[in-house]
Amino acid sequence: MRIATLDISGFRNLRGLRLECSPGLNLVIGPNASGKTSLLEALYFLGRGRSFRTRQPRELIQTGEPVFRVVAVLQTAEGRRIPVGLERDTRELTARVGGVPTRSLADLARQTPVLLLNPDSHRLLEDGPQQRRRFMDWGLFHAEPGFFDAWRRYSSALRHRNAALRSDAANRVVDAWDGELAAAAILDRMRETFCKALEGVLRRFIGETLVGLEVGVDYRRGWPLEPAERDFPEWLHAGRDQDRQQGHTRLGPHRADFTIRIAGRPPSEALSRGQQKLLVIALVLAQAELYRHHVGDACILLIDDLPAELDVANRERVMRVLATLDVQLFITAIEPGLLDTALWQENRTFQLSQGEWATG
Repeated sequence: MRIATLDISGFRNLRGLRLECSPGLNLVIGPNASGKTSLLEALYFLGRGRSFRTRQPRELIQTGEPVFRVVAVLQTAEGRRIPVGLERDTRELTARVGGVPTRSLADLARQTPVLLLNPDSHRLLEDGPQQRRRFMDWGLFHAEPGFFDAWRRYSSALRHRNAALRSDAANRVVDAWDGELAAAAILDRMRETFCKALEGVLRRFIGETLVGLEVGVDYRRGWPLEPAERDFPEWLHAGRDQDRQQGHTRLGPHRADFTIRIAGRPPSEALSRGQQKLLVIALVLAQAELYRHHVGDACILLIDDLPAELDVANRERVMRVLATLDVQLFITAIEPGLLDTALWQENRTFQLSQGEWATG
């Protein structure tokens, strides 16, 4: 899926922008505070229904404007065009897919598959498991038709079981939700399969960015592996009293994680800070490649200020790798000469200043 045209109004400092996009590379140039990151944020919001900079959607509405709108025409690999868009005022969010209103942001996310690389992407390695669960689940949402229903079923049952634990409900009330939590086995199988596939693709990108290093991906499901004959509902039953004491369900897919090994060691021990940046880039590129493999179409990759994150040699290496991928790119930079656009047959450069731009 690629964005053919993009219209943004009322979003932060962006003033009524219309963009005719390249299916390959779109390079957005401008000084600090010109709105480059806001452009990527608007695209991210279109695909995720949330911002990567704030938890308060009201902050995204431009001062003096009642709403913001982000509207795109998407083009599939077969050439079909699909209009999508969303609008947010101070109270609610509305969205459309193919001109039809939808209450499900999942419908919008499925049509607009966006991935992000920015200065905060190191959190994928350094933060807690939630970041890595989101990473796994984005890939599975697009690759596995049954994933979203299983995840939604499990999440709903988990909320109800936790509420029963906190309210000191009778054992039979708590146990009543254990059957619904059986979706844990489905999530576990899918995530384990995803991590095995991720490891295989990641090795390719590690070979092109961190030459000569051995990489492994270890999946952790969120409850003990032994004894093998004890299934997840049995673990829930055995741990119910401790769950009561702590007021939440301690075991399950909501505690899942994966770790990266570099030559058998954690990245923080095996890699320099600059090499860890390359590892995060390789992880996101592997995610993009897995999307293409499963869906048969391109995803949309947003990269904020790539030159600031890498030295010249590594920047050139990453750009060469990006040029081999079947993705649509939106990359920001302060100066046009820092990135080689000649690697792409189809590319466009846009100059942004104070929320407005002219085609370069």
